[in-house]
Amino acid sequence: MRNRFIYFFIFSNLYAHDPSLEFLNWSQYFRLGAVQSTASKSGIATFARLKRTTSYTFKDLRFYGHFFYNDTEIRIRQKTSRRFLSFKRLYSFNTLMYERNTLLDVGLRYLYNQGMGWLMHDNRSGNMTLEMAIAFDNSDYLNTEQKTSYLRGAYSADYKKTNVIAKFEIDYYYQLSRKIESISLSRLQIVSELHWAINKQIGSIIGFTQDFQTNTKSSPSIFFTFSVTQPINWKF
Repeated sequence: MRNRFIYFFIFSNLYAHDPSLEFLNWSQYFRLGAVQSTASKSGIATFARLKRTTSYTFKDLRFYGHFFYNDTEIRIRQKTSRRFLSFKRLYSFNTLMYERNTLLDVGLRYLYNQGMGWLMHDNRSGNMTLEMAIAFDNSDYLNTEQKTSYLRGAYSADYKKTNVIAKFEIDYYYQLSRKIESISLSRLQIVSELHWAINKQIGSIIGFTQDFQTNTKSSPSIFFTFSVTQPINWKF
């Protein structure tokens, strides 16, 4: 039943819009390459994304995975945002995410957050955003099922110059609910990428990801992938 709810939530947010009022644009992204971590040696890096934008809304579905011989890092994230009232730089958003990271002994984590964002900078050379939200998750961290609440802060920046794009994302989750067995689930997540566009559809990307949890620090995962970007002529 929970899986049906998740599927309904994702696709209802992806498809709902009024085509007579909004300019609709679909895009799809795929990546495949190698990843290296001192904790689990080398592995396979994958990424897939489906993005839908209009003049007022942004809807995004991402799959991000690093597969090592003994460990796995997976994040599946669906995000919906909409301009807040008539303010061009303010937006409201909600995010639903499934996460697995055996490098941090996280076997399963469902996370939902909802909040407000500020588009600090937006032009052809790139953009910057700042977000604040209340987040909730249900996880089996350390094999003990927990329901936890957080205050979330996030910052992202893209910079574009000719055929090079630099990206940086940082998420911080501060645990609000009571700690279980004195274990803090507050954490910091970082993603950084440098993308070189060979042409409009094909490119190469080098970057790293790293998670910092209170009293626990994972090794950075450094990846190199080839990417394919394609627009989609969908009208719904």
